[in-house]
Amino acid sequence: MNTILIKEADITIAKESGNNLDALLTLRGFACLMVVIYHGIVIPRLFSSQLSSGVHLPSLRQSIIYKGYDLTWVLFSHGPAAVWIFFVLSGYLMGKAFYSGRYIANVSGTINFWRNRVLRIFPLYYFVALILSIFVYTDYLKLSNWGYLLRVLTFTYNPYTGGQALQFNIPFWSLSTEVQFYIFVPFIYCFLSSRLKNVWNVFTTGIIVSAATFLIKSAIWIFFHNQITEDTELLTMNIIKYWYVGLINNIDLFLCGFLVNPLLKYYENSNIKLSVLKLSVIRTVAIILLLGFYLFCAYHAYYEEKWLASTTSSGFILTTTTVFLMQPLTAVITSFFIFAFEESKEHSSMQNEKLSFAAVLKNPLRSLEIFGVLSYGIYLWHFPVMQKIIPLFTNQMPLESSFLMITESLIIVITLASITYYLVEQPFTKQKNFNG
Repeated sequence: MNTILIKEADITIAKESGNNLDALLTLRGFACLMVVIYHGIVIPRLFSSQLSSGVHLPSLRQSIIYKGYDLTWVLFSHGPAAVWIFFVLSGYLMGKAFYSGRYIANVSGTINFWRNRVLRIFPLYYFVALILSIFVYTDYLKLSNWGYLLRVLTFTYNPYTGGQALQFNIPFWSLSTEVQFYIFVPFIYCFLSSRLKNVWNVFTTGIIVSAATFLIKSAIWIFFHNQITEDTELLTMNIIKYWYVGLINNIDLFLCGFLVNPLLKYYENSNIKLSVLKLSVIRTVAIILLLGFYLFCAYHAYYEEKWLASTTSSGFILTTTTVFLMQPLTAVITSFFIFAFEESKEHSSMQNEKLSFAAVLKNPLRSLEIFGVLSYGIYLWHFPVMQKIIPLFTNQMPLESSFLMITESLIIVITLASITYYLVEQPFTKQKNFNG
């Protein structure tokens, strides 16, 4: 009799198991690939003058023509939008850490939260910084440049602000912004958790945060108008410096992701339960919106921002549409995607198959999850690797050259990220502990 019961239980588990995508891990992997493709497109153009061969790389534009239509724009992944997706995800996950009870909002819980964030971010960050200082950005080791190195080590590095004569690994700026946000997460939770009493409070807070960020950027445009527009050549850099980087310019992204947590909480406590069909429709809409947003960003980058056009010496022109419209659009679409796939996730009886090579063979789309798992290492390693291998891909076929460089970079970067994942990330991650 016991044998029969065990067998029946095994059958039940087998029926409830699946090999489905982890939505948020897949989204992280998708955003990671967007960043790599973006840099694979713009780096050859931006650094072509530094090639020892002196070869001027041709533009990638108008490489795919089908029946008279230029379809090259589809390849133009939008790097800033990908970083914004990361910020929304980070805001959600940091808020979830408290809303799920993993951390308690008191002194010991806050300290433990910061400790675990240090264990997650610092070891790999400092390891990569050390390797890059020795083999790539060697000028940073000179005594006269230790001030710049200190900015890298203290998460205050910003390659776009004045006074930064030396460039380090440019993507490091976003890590600085995230670490600054981590400092405020416990205080944000304590402030909002008692005030967000219903769904309308959540939506109102989101609107207020987005409006406040918009007003701050508008004020910057008004009061720093001359500095922003004084030089056409520096226009893009000025827009990036004043509107793109820094925590204050991205706080709406973090908080919109953060606010998904109370929204999910109130939904779970309500009597409203969506049917499987309705939930499938909502998730399908979320996927369509995300893919549509990617195409919109690519089209805008190609035709409005003139990426890699001969008339843009800096590689592209970052428009105000990108910062004023695309950023809040990213916050809304990504937050909706998170809500759609996190709804009822904790109460689901479906046991998903663990990510493995066998699971990927059964469902090849789960390979995106691998990029999600390794995304932190890939993000830290990819830019300097691309800088170093540019001279190997300087032929007069830009589409082939870019494709080969991105592929070669991914092979190298995934290898490095895999090694550091097991040797650096995992050992420190296992040292984390939680109060809840």
